[in-house]
Amino acid sequence: MSEQLEAYLGQARSLANLVETESDKIATRARLLLTMEEVYGIRQIIITGSGDSYFAALAAASSIRAWTGLPTNAMVSMEASRYLDHGRPPLAGRNRGLLVVAISNSGEAARLVEATTRLRHLGAITLAVTANKESRLGQAAEKHLEIPIPATAPAPGTRSYVASLLGVYHLGIRIAEMLMSMTMDKAEGLRRELRQTSAALKEAAAASEPLMSKLSHAWSTKNRMDCLGSGPSLASAQYAAAKLVEAAGIHATPQDAEEFHHLNYFAADPEDVPTILFAPSTGLARNRCLELIEALDQLGRPMLIITDDKDYTAAHDVLVLPKVQEAFAPIVHAVPAAMFSAFLAQRRNEVHYRGHTGPWRGAQNAGLVRNSKLELPN
Repeated sequence: MSEQLEAYLGQARSLANLVETESDKIATRARLLLTMEEVYGIRQIIITGSGDSYFAALAAASSIRAWTGLPTNAMVSMEASRYLDHGRPPLAGRNRGLLVVAISNSGEAARLVEATTRLRHLGAITLAVTANKESRLGQAAEKHLEIPIPATAPAPGTRSYVASLLGVYHLGIRIAEMLMSMTMDKAEGLRRELRQTSAALKEAAAASEPLMSKLSHAWSTKNRMDCLGSGPSLASAQYAAAKLVEAAGIHATPQDAEEFHHLNYFAADPEDVPTILFAPSTGLARNRCLELIEALDQLGRPMLIITDDKDYTAAHDVLVLPKVQEAFAPIVHAVPAAMFSAFLAQRRNEVHYRGHTGPWRGAQNAGLVRNSKLELPN
């Protein structure tokens, strides 16, 4: 086993311990971030980031919307930066009702620093979820939820993604608890469920590794893949597709399970487009996902169904993960997504991120995302 493969698999295997040791610590820090006056003034929540951080925002947004009763949306950092304050006067009183949650492990993504600076100038409450409080994002934001991650061997973002998920989930639970849209008992129950995903992650690692290794061999010559899901599982599809690009160089497309029927369903040569569907058995999109499986079968697409019920479908390749509530499924989905991309990179002899060499040399030291010019208010 190569050093690169072992490092990546090691990150996926370590997620159970990460959640077990860090979830309650993050919950404690989340309790202290916002005052009662600030929380009762919130009228809208925007969760923003780029790459894995955006996927974490997308994973949590619908749950926070349900828990708090507040309009809550995930937004890519460019939209948050350039298109949210457009035409709005700075420091208008109503803007204080906007809570902007900016997620970045490094805290150095230029567009997110820009968004946070501009929206704080607009009058919003800005809160950074980051492992680096001293970063540019940490300096730009008014408040901080630190998610320090014990170091491991480098690999495409896995531990940082799950830590970001924990941060934004715990923040949403705390806001709902303070608004009394959720009882204290309910909030404590959700915190307990988050901590207990550590057991699900351990089981998921054991279940995923052999099947992901097998499928990476069967699909190693395929150059296109689709990753599908709905609701929180759309974030899982986005995350899985990103890891396939970063680790294995595959042109992978994430898509909502409904939108697939309108768009990628019509892709030519369907037998050459393996498809991964994230489908929690109790998810609100359950029945549409079952229809989607029939469509994939009719197309002759190779497919992997990732679910949590062995009786969910009779499709050939099914990975059955431990059952958690739909809101928290993206935490568990991170394991097979990471493991599959790790094995596929090994099968294809690909260096992660193409080694940041040749035509990809501009990405050295994350220069493309960190060194972009900031456009800030005067």
